[in-house]
Amino acid sequence: MRTALIVMLVVLMLCGLMVPQPAYAQLGPLSGITSLLNTANQAANTLLTFIRNSMRPVLESIRSGAQGLQSTLGQLRSFWEQTVWPISEINRARALAQQLINIFRDPLNSLYNVNVHSAQLPNPAQLESIMRNRHTGDHGEMSTAFRQTFGALPAAADAHAEERSLIDVDDALAIDQLMILKMGDAGAAQVLRAAESIEDEATRVAPGTAAMASAAAYVAAVQSQAHMQKMIAGQLRLEAARLAHDTMTLKRSSRFTRESRTRITELNR
Repeated sequence: MRTALIVMLVVLMLCGLMVPQPAYAQLGPLSGITSLLNTANQAANTLLTFIRNSMRPVLESIRSGAQGLQSTLGQLRSFWEQTVWPISEINRARALAQQLINIFRDPLNSLYNVNVHSAQLPNPAQLESIMRNRHTGDHGEMSTAFRQTFGALPAAADAHAEERSLIDVDDALAIDQLMILKMGDAGAAQVLRAAESIEDEATRVAPGTAAMASAAAYVAAVQSQAHMQKMIAGQLRLEAARLAHDTMTLKRSSRFTRESRTRITELNR
């Protein structure tokens, strides 16, 4: 056993002497890796030195300027929120607007929507319903309901020509005035909707935009005044027609008196 082990060791030693040893460059295989690591380390040190000496002062100045700007903006915001547009006063105004809306809107809407229909018979009830429906595109229905309630124009054989003219013009003026009233009701409904929109906007308007809400309110007020002027013009037109009717009645009486006197004179001959 010992002899065999000695023989194996001698063989291994002879193999080691016979096999040629590899030749390495100057410092061996690790010298290239070490050189690369040293180069990378030098580049990293150079970059750190550049950041520390050049970039850091720039970044510090930027941070200092940003802090100064932030401080200035904070002071400006405090000035606007406490002096120009105080948040507490804005919230108080919004609360007041909401309180006024709660006080007036529902009672006024209930007042505007009070059911005042009082006609009992079919034709007058239909006319009343059309008169108060706040629609402006049903002129034909209005005329039909009016004539069914107040009667149609008499035939030429059933009334004097002047009587028929008076009936026709009075019916036309009445229907026209009713249509104007319907347009007035429709316009009033639009103005109320605009007023509600302005009221709602007053509870959430942003600071500095009150002038725009006021401008919208002024526009709505001007439109409302235009509707009122139109209603007044219609009333004046109806009053002028009434005066013309009274004048025509006097003319008709005078003409009838003249015709009667002429016929009496003819009978006395």
